[in-house]
Amino acid sequence: MNASGSSILVSGRLYLELAVEQARDRHNHDRPAQWHHAGNGGHMAAAAARLGASVALFTQVGLTAHDDDMLHTLAGDGVDVSCVIRRAAQTTSRHVHAEQHGNTQTTTLSLPSHCGLTEPDVDAADPLLLAHQWLLAETMLPLAFLERMIESAGTYGMHTALCVVHLPAQRLPRRLWDKLDYLVINQSSLEALARKAHWPAQVLPDPVAVCRMFPALRGLVLLRGAHEMQVADAQRAVCLPLTQDEGVYARGMGAVAAAALVVALSEGRTLANAGRLAHAAVRFYLAHDGTRAAMPFKKELDWRDLTNATLAQGVV
Repeated sequence: MNASGSSILVSGRLYLELAVEQARDRHNHDRPAQWHHAGNGGHMAAAAARLGASVALFTQVGLTAHDDDMLHTLAGDGVDVSCVIRRAAQTTSRHVHAEQHGNTQTTTLSLPSHCGLTEPDVDAADPLLLAHQWLLAETMLPLAFLERMIESAGTYGMHTALCVVHLPAQRLPRRLWDKLDYLVINQSSLEALARKAHWPAQVLPDPVAVCRMFPALRGLVLLRGAHEMQVADAQRAVCLPLTQDEGVYARGMGAVAAAALVVALSEGRTLANAGRLAHAAVRFYLAHDGTRAAMPFKKELDWRDLTNATLAQGVV
């Protein structure tokens, strides 16, 4: 195993999407559009690298010049992309997928992204699993691959974290939750999980209840929109304000929060201090334009460790 505590292996999607800015009023038909790199795999890897971690990305991309550009851009951010699997891209539908978050947010258009990673592909990640101490993954990977990846990470003695900002069609099995150390989740995903899996009603207002449901879970970050972040363990939750501005660009904040949390934990910081770094990183992200362009370097953040602080003391 790599002796560097800040070595992180990220596994998640990477693809292109078209962002269309909303018109300022109904008479303004000029809606500039721009292609940009998307997918929480690439976002989490870039955010973690900017925060000073040694990061590798394990994902699958296509064989086009656009895919080359996405990988070159990540490599320029300091992300190891040497083990990314290259295959011809596949789509699951002819229809373009559109995603919009309120009238003031950017509308994004993309072909339905189908990540072609399969369970046997985990074998190709063995060198990365050996060389890193942390695995940060997202839920939109194929379920068989995700389960095997997290199981293999546990076999290699890695710490595991899962970023949940979208939910797959399939239900996430209990055996997956039992292998997770940390969870970063947004409110809508928590509500959907509770509904699908028949979780008790108290998990919605109280993230502590989620930690108590899964004894292996050491900590949780819950994003309640762009307004508030909660950091919790099985004893107590701490609420941290974000922004009251309805017009902020909020997409991607889950990836930033997950990356910052894992970077701080990989450096040996307490959950309380890791929550402080995640909070500072998300606040910085929400205050700047763009997605990757808004991701901070650690030197840009105004934060400090709390000496001997613990989450149980209620101080973050």
